[in-house]
Amino acid sequence: MSDLDDLVRCCTTLIETQGYRFETGIPGVGTLPAWRVTQTNVFLPVLLRLAEEFWRSETKGAGFGLKLEPDTLSVTGYTLTGLYHVPLSIALLALNAVLRTNADAEGRITLEALTTYAQTVTG
Repeated sequence: MSDLDDLVRCCTTLIETQGYRFETGIPGVGTLPAWRVTQTNVFLPVLLRLAEEFWRSETKGAGFGLKLEPDTLSVTGYTLTGLYHVPLSIALLALNAVLRTNADAEGRITLEALTTYAQTVTG
């Protein structure tokens, strides 16, 4: 299993170094900081689930072995508690591909764009 602290740090660094910015579309809220987006109970469960679907579609391979626990206090209804069957590097590559697909030319990613993408790839 990948260490969750390492996973969060690497995902945060990926978002920051690639210049991705998560826009909420909510007046007065603006952009979410990368460290917040990548928390295991915020958007990381969804982002890694989308990365897993991307990986499956590109490689016809197995899933990431994500362990998601229902959590009524989390932003998405789930908390990520494990990543078991894929090296961290593969998860990061797939995540970057998903983020690049959803980012505009300035690196902005809206929650609306992610929702549309999720509906497209997960049916």
